[in-house]
Amino acid sequence: MFEVEDYRWLSTLEAQKIWQSLSSEPTTKPDALLKRLRSHLPTNHASLLVEQFELLGLAKKKVAQSHLWFWTRQLLEQSSDFETAAETALDFQPGNRVWDICCGAGADSIALANRALIVQAVDRCPIACELTRHNARSQGLAINVFDRAAEQTEIDSESYIHIDPDRRADGTRSSSLDRLSPGWDTIVSLLGRCRGMSLKLAPGTRVDLNGLAQRVERPPESVRFLAKDGSVRQQRWYWGLERWPAGSITASMHLNAPSTRRAEQFAASYSNKNAHKTTASHGWFHETFLTGDVQSMNPSNLATVPSNYVADYDPSIRAAELSSSFAKRYGWQLIDSGSGYLTSNETSVHPMVRWFSVEEVLPLDNKRIKSFARTANVRTWELKSRGLEVDLNALRKVLATEKNGETNMTILCTKLGNHHRAIFCKEVL
Repeated sequence: MFEVEDYRWLSTLEAQKIWQSLSSEPTTKPDALLKRLRSHLPTNHASLLVEQFELLGLAKKKVAQSHLWFWTRQLLEQSSDFETAAETALDFQPGNRVWDICCGAGADSIALANRALIVQAVDRCPIACELTRHNARSQGLAINVFDRAAEQTEIDSESYIHIDPDRRADGTRSSSLDRLSPGWDTIVSLLGRCRGMSLKLAPGTRVDLNGLAQRVERPPESVRFLAKDGSVRQQRWYWGLERWPAGSITASMHLNAPSTRRAEQFAASYSNKNAHKTTASHGWFHETFLTGDVQSMNPSNLATVPSNYVADYDPSIRAAELSSSFAKRYGWQLIDSGSGYLTSNETSVHPMVRWFSVEEVLPLDNKRIKSFARTANVRTWELKSRGLEVDLNALRKVLATEKNGETNMTILCTKLGNHHRAIFCKEVL
């Protein structure tokens, strides 16, 4: 719909003056705004400003100072959020040159530049390049931007690479290495020409690393999964970067207010002989496991009856397939399939874990649940499910609430043995 010249116009004094006024009017309706702008601007410029206005609300959830950024809708959806981009920029040491290949609208490039790195941004899409130039310039950052394909990029051997290949080049999202753009062969070629690489992949990307090792001489030296606000945002494969131990898998969680308090308590109460295994820094908490220590799931890890307490844990642990290892590290058990919850007779504080006291365990039957809920004097219900497909909205409709109820309660739906159960519990830690 829009050409690169239209996005280039957004950086002009005329457009910036109009945008400064628009971005301070968050309640304006887009239709009325378009009509107003068309009275003195070409249709394409008026429509582009309205699109940016509509994207502003979404951008506020991803980046700081969102009024300084311009996007396409697709590039905004694909972009790293501010906290995740800032965290992964820490994988590189300041002063080094980093090529951000497939830079999109520049979120990662800007995070890297804020890390005092020399950033060279590359994208084969001219519009992406124009947006990266504007977004960097509007924040006072010097980033060299090149409109070219990854295959045409000359990398010197002392540089590092940050690369975020397109995972939906054919229009649909994919977690297959065979559907990346640039392709896997190009990524391997780039890897052979640089000092180190951070490769961003979809959280669901799964590959047999033994099989991969037969195709390339240097399979990933370490792997990391990053989660924020209860969802896994991305997976990273690393080569030649020293921040994470070679032969390791790391689960990283962004800390919110409750988990920050737990992280502080954890640091004060837990002594870990292997300092690299658990660490909190810059608003994130990391659990790192050497691949040789990763535990496979087996019946001895699992409990078919909950103990005094049950716990939900961060999805980065599940995505990294570290549930069993995580439970063993701290002396907990997994409930049944291992895809659900932890259980223990005692609680122990951990930033990645929410503990609940078990109040009642019932069959996952609406009549039984409704009967218990009537007598529970509950103000609010939290509903969660792991390892089962449960219509939580339908379940919520049978639950009684009391405006002046004395407690909040959580229902954890899971499998216990061969049975579907609802665990009624109260958060304690």
